[in-house]
Amino acid sequence: MTTPSPGRPQPAAGHHPPGGEPLDEVDRRILAALVEDARMTNKQLAEMVGIAPSTALMRTRSLSERGIITGYEAKVDLSAVGRSVQALISVRLRAHDRDQIDAFTSRVPQLPGVLATFHTSGAVDYLLHIAVGSTEELRDWVLDHLTTDPVVGHTETTLVFEQIPGRGPLPD
Repeated sequence: MTTPSPGRPQPAAGHHPPGGEPLDEVDRRILAALVEDARMTNKQLAEMVGIAPSTALMRTRSLSERGIITGYEAKVDLSAVGRSVQALISVRLRAHDRDQIDAFTSRVPQLPGVLATFHTSGAVDYLLHIAVGSTEELRDWVLDHLTTDPVVGHTETTLVFEQIPGRGPLPD
């Protein structure tokens, strides 16, 4: 166990990332700021969190190296790129053969329009979030990529009328 360095805030109880050093208050403030705006400069981040720019840079690098920050992404207006129809598709596989599961999970995320693939428990095996240009394209997508797949036993498609973002995956 390492001894905390002077001036470094202590982690709150219960905040231990898998296989790593616990998150402290500064780490949580950095994460909150970056979730809000990942494009801010290091100087802006330091000012927002109340630390020196060199400390902000060191802490952000540490969060990345520890696997807590896993990347940065651009948010795209799906309507602006011709994909205004979103759907959640529940998928139940015919059998739970490891080879078939592996083939399905390696193929489906690569299909055009797939925003996310969730492996779930309960009545369905997978939940796919897709975005396409029209309801006709959605119908064809399901027919071409799921209904004709011999591994797929059942699908159910739910249209998304509006996506309301949550607060995000921030530590307490």
